[in-house]
Amino acid sequence: MKQKLRNISLKISVWIYVIPVIFFFILITFILIPRLQLLIGEMQLLDVMFKGYDATYVHQLFDKLQSGGRGAYLSLELYADIPFIFLYVITFTMSIAKLLVRNGLWDGLLYYSLFFPVLAGLSDLAENIGIINMLQSKNDIPGYIIKLTSYSTILKGYLLPLTLLTLISLLGVMWYKKLR
Repeated sequence: MKQKLRNISLKISVWIYVIPVIFFFILITFILIPRLQLLIGEMQLLDVMFKGYDATYVHQLFDKLQSGGRGAYLSLELYADIPFIFLYVITFTMSIAKLLVRNGLWDGLLYYSLFFPVLAGLSDLAENIGIINMLQSKNDIPGYIIKLTSYSTILKGYLLPLTLLTLISLLGVMWYKKLR
């Protein structure tokens, strides 16, 4: 499996995935979220609350969104955020794999950094499934779903920066080796 992943990462151009990731990022960040932000004012969407949230906050947010806003939030999760997750997991995993090979670090301990984007994606997906479930539950949202979704958001909040830090560090190593 390890060798197969290495071979795939060397054959595939990461740019095939980077461009759609950038497109979805721009769409979500500058078009879809600002539309929802108009409805909720100073409140934040659950996806970006990396310190977590509780039932009170979820109910207040959903009350502000009302049915039209809930539908827009549901569409954001289903049609933009979930495809974005798959794209960034593939992009970051392949990028890290490529950089590990180029830097001669494939067989070292850093190999396991390939799990960061995968775990971030799984946390993000669990979060989205929870948010979708809550959006469809109307006002009868089980407390355990809110807690699990909040924990997924917190976990994602740690794993995504760790993934980006790994990518930046590996790029730094590559540039350092080229300059030397």
